[in-house]
Amino acid sequence: MQYDVYRMSVSEWIRFIVVYGALAALIAYTFYDSPYALIPLMLPGGLCLKKVKEILIQRRKRKLADQFKDLIDAVNASMQAGFSAENAFREAYKEMAGLYGNDALISVEVRLFISRLDSGVPLEHILKDFALRAGVEDITDFADVFSIAKRNGGNIGGIIKDTVRMMKEKEETDKEIRVILSGRKLEQKIMCIIPFLIIIYLRVTSRNFFGILYHDPAGAAVMTLCLLIMGVSCHISQKLVDIRV
Repeated sequence: MQYDVYRMSVSEWIRFIVVYGALAALIAYTFYDSPYALIPLMLPGGLCLKKVKEILIQRRKRKLADQFKDLIDAVNASMQAGFSAENAFREAYKEMAGLYGNDALISVEVRLFISRLDSGVPLEHILKDFALRAGVEDITDFADVFSIAKRNGGNIGGIIKDTVRMMKEKEETDKEIRVILSGRKLEQKIMCIIPFLIIIYLRVTSRNFFGILYHDPAGAAVMTLCLLIMGVSCHISQKLVDIRV
């Protein structure tokens, strides 16, 4: 599997179309008071789809990274019990299948590991290929360190043990950052929604307040400018709260 490429399922396509269509209809009503505004609002759908896929790819990679930490932890336990690195991965598969199921990302990958090991492919080459396909920093770092240790005859068991420790420390730091930013992320989402609520409220309570801005080229230009400012503001605020370890 190439983890930088995402193929959406039928349910995900339906969800995207429904959500984007509802959002476009809300913008057409709120900013332009015209169903005809839906036509140009459908044009940015491709960009939104690309962004959605990027988000889904990041979620999948984060899930894979979390499962990989458990895999290396299981490999470390097996090596401490006296297994070789290759056999430690074979033993770890049983734990991953029991923990996440046979169809989980990490279970599928470890089955591929075992199949390639049975074909005589060196473990360091398997890990390198996995790291290239995954595009996850922790996996890449582990594959590099493991390859160097294997080539130079280093203490692989000790290296894996140290890697597990560092991964856990990084995970704890990441969790602390997520907890600290959770409130700020909620505030950011609310602030992106508030302009819509204000305009809808004024339209309901003071129907003539925005009347001059609708059904007029100059008014449509002003509302389009406001919409662009809101979009840029939401994008910048999203970047500010998107902190990764």
